[in-house]
Amino acid sequence: MFTIGKISLLVSLLFLCRFTAIAEPGTGRHSLSISPLMGMITGKSEENLYKYKDSDQHVSQLLWDLKPLFFTGFELDFGPAEPFKSGGFASAASLKFGLPFKTGIMEDRDWADNSADYLTHYSRHDAYSQNAILAAISAGYSWRITDFFVLGAYGEFSYMYFSWMAEDGFYQYSTFSGGHYNEWDESIPKEKVYGAVVRYAQNWFIFSPVLSVKGRIHGRLFVEGNISYSPLAYCADRDDHLLQDTSGHGKLFFGNFPFGHYINVSARLNYSLLETLDLCLSFSYRYITGLRDKTYYAITGAGASGHSIVNYEGGTGYSAIDINLAAKIRVYGRR
Repeated sequence: MFTIGKISLLVSLLFLCRFTAIAEPGTGRHSLSISPLMGMITGKSEENLYKYKDSDQHVSQLLWDLKPLFFTGFELDFGPAEPFKSGGFASAASLKFGLPFKTGIMEDRDWADNSADYLTHYSRHDAYSQNAILAAISAGYSWRITDFFVLGAYGEFSYMYFSWMAEDGFYQYSTFSGGHYNEWDESIPKEKVYGAVVRYAQNWFIFSPVLSVKGRIHGRLFVEGNISYSPLAYCADRDDHLLQDTSGHGKLFFGNFPFGHYINVSARLNYSLLETLDLCLSFSYRYITGLRDKTYYAITGAGASGHSIVNYEGGTGYSAIDINLAAKIRVYGRR
């Protein structure tokens, strides 16, 4: 007589046998791969404050270097085991972690005179990456066109988080006379600054379609290209000015900026060393622009009222090249 426990054990054994048969390398139509990787990002991120609505004239602009930001991480890929023989569902996920090193400089420019649009203040500081996370997940379908060409279409969600600390450096502020700031020029004496000056963070959320093409160059050599565009880039940022004024107060700027234009172009060279091991060299260029909305301003420090002022438009931007090298290991399925 079968008890519930015996029936459960029998079902489990049958499922295990079935899973083992499916998981045997070379027997499935799909394959799963994991790719440890390392690389670097070189580019910049922007923090903007505008003087007039619907105008590109700045009140302030901060440029944060990523020159370069080194990272490590991994990718997961699931798709047809032999894409040049048959198409099918495909998906991918990636996670990268930036290493906390100096990434170049931060430049801060201000157009502080309300009655003129010339530059009045300039400062430069060392930029240090505090934290960086880049993640993406995609899913779609690939179609075999010929024995040498594959076409794919996917939907992708990507997330990026960057945080920097600006330290040391100098500033050059023009003099104030007759109710106006004078125009900045390079001859203004440089005032040295020591210690932490500005802490800045960006959170990016991007939804985009992706068009992919893959070609066979040689029996073991493949090339892949991807292009994506979306008007759905979103960024939330926070800027803490840590230097205190004569009243012992600092400044805080923060905003949420939707509907930016996102473009990403990438290429990958893939060489098969073994049935289960490929070497991959990847290159991509990512550009984000057009994000604008209200920027909120608050006074910080002891005795600050914490009030917010919303009479400026702000925005963010990003442009960078990503280069990485990966070892792609197939853990299920073979070509």
